[in-house]
Amino acid sequence: MGATVEYSIAEMRAWEDAAVAAGGSYAGLMENAGARAAAALAVRCGTPQRTLVLCGHGNNGGDGWVLARHLAARGWPVLACLLTAGAASPLNRDNHAALPSQVAQVADPLLWLPECSVVVDAVFGTGFDGDLPPAVARVFQAANAATHSLRVALDIPSGVHGDSGRAAPHSFAAALTYTFQARKPAHRLAAAQCGEVVCINIE
Repeated sequence: MGATVEYSIAEMRAWEDAAVAAGGSYAGLMENAGARAAAALAVRCGTPQRTLVLCGHGNNGGDGWVLARHLAARGWPVLACLLTAGAASPLNRDNHAALPSQVAQVADPLLWLPECSVVVDAVFGTGFDGDLPPAVARVFQAANAATHSLRVALDIPSGVHGDSGRAAPHSFAAALTYTFQARKPAHRLAAAQCGEVVCINIE
């Protein structure tokens, strides 16, 4: 697990750039993020859980595709949904294409929420600012009301600004947030939105 240092959004991007300049790769950092979050979640839950992974088209969504792949490899029944429109980032596209057939890709997550005991938010992450698209807000509102599910966010609950902690209406309300390499200001400023925060080393 990573140290409890806090990085702003800009500082985190600088850390990633430095890690790549030192011989790493952005693809490797994403693989480590998704794989290690999946491993931590598997330990947390103990037994495989039917899991719904909500992804966006940016790099946070890429983390989600990686997590979905690794959970499926551990025998978890996983459903995944692309929740946003737009051109996917290259890393997102590559990891989406790498999903195994065991991961069921669904169009309407609202139909599957009642059947899932874990819901993972990998929609926007640290780069979000403003208000949620109505379709995303509608899914989050339903997920937040699903008291039978463990709500897990990757890095930052979607709808929350990473630096200011401002939470848009119907932002994802996580019970558990797996953040990568360092805590972000939002984990302190919007603590109730983030739930328990676990920092994962992605080097």
